[in-house]
Amino acid sequence: MNPLTADVAQRIVERTSTVIGRNVNVMSERGVILASSDPDRLRHQHEGALVAAQGDRVVAIEAAEAHPLRGVQPGVNVPLHHRGAVVGVVGISGAPEEVQVLADLIRVTAELILEQSGELESGQRLQQDRDDLLVEILEGRVDHAPARRRAADLGVDLDLPRHCAVVRPADDHGTEAVRTVQWTVGHLPDVLHTRSRTDELAVWWPADSSRSGAEVRQAITAHPTALVAAESDAFGGEDGLRQAWLAALDTLAVSHLADELYDVRDLPFVALLCGLRGDRRADAVSAPWRALLAADRHGELRTTLRAWIEHDLHPGDCAAALHVHRNTLRGRLARIEAITGLDLRRVPHLLQLYLGPLLAGTGDNT
Repeated sequence: MNPLTADVAQRIVERTSTVIGRNVNVMSERGVILASSDPDRLRHQHEGALVAAQGDRVVAIEAAEAHPLRGVQPGVNVPLHHRGAVVGVVGISGAPEEVQVLADLIRVTAELILEQSGELESGQRLQQDRDDLLVEILEGRVDHAPARRRAADLGVDLDLPRHCAVVRPADDHGTEAVRTVQWTVGHLPDVLHTRSRTDELAVWWPADSSRSGAEVRQAITAHPTALVAAESDAFGGEDGLRQAWLAALDTLAVSHLADELYDVRDLPFVALLCGLRGDRRADAVSAPWRALLAADRHGELRTTLRAWIEHDLHPGDCAAALHVHRNTLRGRLARIEAITGLDLRRVPHLLQLYLGPLLAGTGDNT
């Protein structure tokens, strides 16, 4: 694909004409003026440029020669090359003996701009192809054998275990923050990413690349109030990208419960049960928690329960964390047991309270 578009041609003209103080034209390989210091010459045919492109040679035109040629002024026209092929012509107006050296300098500048544009377009095309593949994988619309071949062509190793982070806007500034994170992680060589129409960003990085993981997390945490995010354990194999994404989604679905009884590190485990919410059996399990929620108007008992679980049912550590006497702790635990009808030293009873916020569908009500 020819990288010499009208936009690129205009960039060449702007970059060079202001420096040399002369009229600069950029023509297509067919001699049509794509950009010029003189806007009136746009889209006109330049016969000198056409000769330069077709013959792949420099065409210098004196004043006497310019008159009979269509769209031509005195100057020098130099072919532009990209990957060995003539893709256009750059011309500079003036007496050939005065502008020949300038024409060579402009050609070098123009070809550098062309190379950069070609690399950018190639990178954008690669990212779009990867985006298409990732979306199809996430939606479960791919056959594994063709997907494996496509992934290999795009430089994606499907067998490589990867973590996934899912990022969503949390407020009015979140959409822009998501785009900033996407731009940042897009510069990491071993990171995959795709963004949905709802501005949900999914990012994957190799399990053996702690540096990439740290950079992804740093990009996300740079926007602590604008974004909500969760990450998954590493998954590999043909369905690894989708499994990691689903695991991150599950964790994100319960991340608002981190202020209840759950350590953020335990959210992937808690997420396994989020599908039970609303089931009649879940209602029965969560009934003691709902009773505690109704009775604990100031949150003191829930704070005590959280500390009791965090300190593994150890009275001394729990009382110290709450800055209360052991007898005070004992009294609070007794009140919790009276309200819920559960024994806090029995694992099944404690588990019932632990899962209560999830199964009851409550957020942070403290």
